[in-house]
Amino acid sequence: MIRRLQKLLAAVVGLAFALLNWSSASAQQASSPQPLNGSVSDYGTTFVFSPPPICGGCVETELGFQSLADGRYIPAVVSYAPFSPRTDFSVLANLLDSEAPNHVRSTHFGNQFDFVLRQQILQKGGFELTLAPRGAAFVRAVDGGRVGATAAPQIAWGRNLAVVNLTFTAAVGVSAANPRTDYQGVFDYFRTLDNRGTAFFVGFQHEVSAGQQTASTEEGLVIPFRNGQVELETAQIDLNSGFEEQFQARVIVNWGNVFKRR
Repeated sequence: MIRRLQKLLAAVVGLAFALLNWSSASAQQASSPQPLNGSVSDYGTTFVFSPPPICGGCVETELGFQSLADGRYIPAVVSYAPFSPRTDFSVLANLLDSEAPNHVRSTHFGNQFDFVLRQQILQKGGFELTLAPRGAAFVRAVDGGRVGATAAPQIAWGRNLAVVNLTFTAAVGVSAANPRTDYQGVFDYFRTLDNRGTAFFVGFQHEVSAGQQTASTEEGLVIPFRNGQVELETAQIDLNSGFEEQFQARVIVNWGNVFKRR
């Protein structure tokens, strides 16, 4: 355990060092891009997360901007694979929530931390299956949290990738803001456009929460760069109950690859 903590501390220090020296590192020749369903972009802008965990010993970060109705958000994800490339652990949170429901804007740190443990349990040809126990903790205004799991099968053929996420969570401390159960069924289709990994995607989401059903669609673009990629997305939320337009942009960096080159 102590050795693992030492390695994690070293990774954090290395991350700070890499940030300070990013400009010089970028001048080095880029390696071949990782495949779309590889170890880069496990959550990103899309409705689904890409099932495969990140590379063993790697640290991956995501930082983004999200606009939905009068809300402006800065979502962030940190993923770490301490044991093997088949298992990783992620923490998700909004670094900033800014909303103006009554024309009075309120800006603060996000109200929720999500914790996800992904385990790849099957891989055969282009098919992969990942199970992901997950939980959420509310830190302000809402008591309790949520527990549940996601099953994430995916299949790749040629330049195509289809991903399904089936997620069920239950409330710990039921309230109006924390429904007893929540189910999400999500499908995304990716099509790689070139050898660098540039791709577009389209998706559909169906959710049942507190007895109400909603449906949403999305479309977006994946633009790879050295050790990561940029993702852009537009989504049409709650098509059947009250249409809202969403926009997201995220930058995903796999810092483990940066460490290996030093």
